[in-house]
Amino acid sequence: MRVLNRLLALLLAVGVVLAATVGVIEVIAQRAHHRPVLLNWPGVYDWAARTSWGAAPVLLLSVGLVAVGLLLLIAQLTPRRPARLPIAAVNVATDAAITRRGLAHTLRRTVTGIDGVSHAHVTVRRHRARVSATTRATGDSDTSSLRATLTEAARQQLDALHLSRPPTLSVRVTTRER
Repeated sequence: MRVLNRLLALLLAVGVVLAATVGVIEVIAQRAHHRPVLLNWPGVYDWAARTSWGAAPVLLLSVGLVAVGLLLLIAQLTPRRPARLPIAAVNVATDAAITRRGLAHTLRRTVTGIDGVSHAHVTVRRHRARVSATTRATGDSDTSSLRATLTEAARQQLDALHLSRPPTLSVRVTTRER
């Protein structure tokens, strides 16, 4: 949702800048006693003076503006994904949390510190943490024992953080050919 909000804000900002630029150019041209440069605003003014509020173009423009306004309002009121995972605190007045990104870095550092792991990728969501580790182990028994070791190490790290609602942990180990 953050990307959509930024895109809408960019489009709105570009529209406002363009409208302001056209307005400034037209005011300068009118003050210099020249005809309109970019927008035939006297024609638009005459059209607006003789067009009623119930005319089809006015109604269509109004509906379009209401739709854009509702889209912006919905985009802003839609709740964002929580970026922080709360940590259980002894005192009720304490608000402690770890960001999902920080938890991912912590788990990645824990997993890559284990012998046999050459690379690890960690994704943390609100209710799930996925660890994908790459190893150069050769046998299936090596891979399964490494998976158990990684799961235990990551679980201990999660337990050490005392999260209020720890995410479920899934560990995947892939073997890279030498």
